[in-house]
Amino acid sequence: MNVIIFGASRGVGRCLLEQSLAQNYHVTAAVRNPATIQINHERLRVLPCDVLNAASVNQALAGQDVVFCTLGTDAKGPITLYSAGARNIVQGMQANHARRLIFLSNFGILNETAQDFQGAALLFLVRRFIHHTLADHRRALEEIRRYAPEWIVVRPLALNNGPLTGHYRVAVDDLPAKGTHIARADVADFMIRQATSDDYLYRVPAIAY
Repeated sequence: MNVIIFGASRGVGRCLLEQSLAQNYHVTAAVRNPATIQINHERLRVLPCDVLNAASVNQALAGQDVVFCTLGTDAKGPITLYSAGARNIVQGMQANHARRLIFLSNFGILNETAQDFQGAALLFLVRRFIHHTLADHRRALEEIRRYAPEWIVVRPLALNNGPLTGHYRVAVDDLPAKGTHIARADVADFMIRQATSDDYLYRVPAIAY
């Protein structure tokens, strides 16, 4: 299977890159700066690509089966990275007949409710302090819902650099009860499982320990 990862240079995307190679997939890492991918592998292709450039994205998507998107930014003000990137990706998927998109988003983008004090506090903080990010993630979700052939949008709780465990809890509409965090490696594990599973197809699952 041919998979492409937009945002493969760090964080969840880097974990996805390593885990996809371990799954024997043929992997394209689509990154703005190829020098950030210091891995040599016979099944890895590193491709310079700006997700905000539609032509660049369209070219990268040729021959791909599954698309992973793990974009990230440290910007604090209004942004369009996620929505513009999602728009270019889904349009490119249509043009190239790529089958499935698995998109990394953020908890707080839905009308989630928490089942405990910790979850309520996290939702309050994320909606207060990164509301610009959430707003653009919501716009991205609308683009994906409207145009992606097959899709899963993933809402992890707070991310850390803990080890891969393969054990976590999933909530489809709300948040996992008393869940507060999850390792980037386990988010990647969940995302890669969605490449071959229909359990959460057309859903927006949240994951946490």
